[in-house]
Amino acid sequence: MGYIVKGEKFYPRTDPLDIFDFFRSKELDFSKETISLYFLSLKAKPFAILTGISGTGKTKIAQIFADYMCQDENEGAKEKRKAFIPVRPDWMDNKGLLGFYNILDQKYHSTPLLDLIINARANPDKPHFVILDEMNLAKVEYYFSDFLSIMESRTDDNPDGEKIHLHSLTEAKTPDGRNIPNKIQIPRNLFFTGTVNVDETTYMFSPKVLDRANVIEFNEVNLEGYTSSSDENAFSLENPDVRNRLMDSETSPFCSRVDYSRFREIIGGKANPIENLLNLLKKYNLHFGYRVVNEISRFIWVSKDLLGEPFNLNDAMDIQILQKILPKFHGTRGKLEEPLKNLHAFCKAEHLESGALYPRSARKIARMIENLNVQGYTSFIE
Repeated sequence: MGYIVKGEKFYPRTDPLDIFDFFRSKELDFSKETISLYFLSLKAKPFAILTGISGTGKTKIAQIFADYMCQDENEGAKEKRKAFIPVRPDWMDNKGLLGFYNILDQKYHSTPLLDLIINARANPDKPHFVILDEMNLAKVEYYFSDFLSIMESRTDDNPDGEKIHLHSLTEAKTPDGRNIPNKIQIPRNLFFTGTVNVDETTYMFSPKVLDRANVIEFNEVNLEGYTSSSDENAFSLENPDVRNRLMDSETSPFCSRVDYSRFREIIGGKANPIENLLNLLKKYNLHFGYRVVNEISRFIWVSKDLLGEPFNLNDAMDIQILQKILPKFHGTRGKLEEPLKNLHAFCKAEHLESGALYPRSARKIARMIENLNVQGYTSFIE
């Protein structure tokens, strides 16, 4: 039993330190693999998209994860480190996220996200969490483009990236008297998760949005394991107390070719799966750039550090094909039939006695090919 400090008093800790136990205590028994890959995805890149059928826990996993990471805070401090934002279908710009200056009352009308950004900048050592619920009810490029651009403009030399313009005044106050700067930067300790449902009321993501995120699919509904806590997934965190592992002060928060160098060290003299995948897709002009190479590399070496031994490189590569490569595949039979079949063969390659080399990706590609044959069109996000 540990303790937490509130004011000058010590109180017994009631929440589990083990992230898997924490989820179970909230009666949300996600598999260890699902929880682990969500954590690792955010650690590799602070933007995750959760897609899948309605009611599979996409929003809940993000909310409970934020609660877990903030559990050492008192209630007031917890609320300042997370923002749940339902996306509205009428958002045509970033005002829904960042607020606006009203010339009638001469006040700046802030938003939960802007307040969170300001608090995150004031507390740079603590992760802060944004959940964009039903992210594709509006076109993501309309209201989120500034954030997407700034995420890619940040480097070690310019850690906060470019600034977002808020207003043109030297000083603007909110109705409750708080000062709002005229420009703001997105701090490195801000982590975004967007949830996605696809129906006639939503918009499809463009490749440039998917290219900047880890996309995690929630489509499995397993009633056999719904009321039990059994979990035999091998892809799981070695030390499940990860409250202080999301941000690493010894490692750059931004992906670069240094990550690819670390990946090369992991594979040693063996065949390079990223290079093999790149060469396969290049024939169809469906290949990916250096950013994706670096982000896949980071996910893999971070996984190796946190999953413990024995580390299965194929599992990590399989998950990255599923999260970083396949989401950008959408189109007609004429465009995708041949590349998907060859990619399926690449993932199905027999490997020792374990069956498919990349079984998760192979199953998803088979599903996409089936949709291609039935509908003449396919997409990763269904």
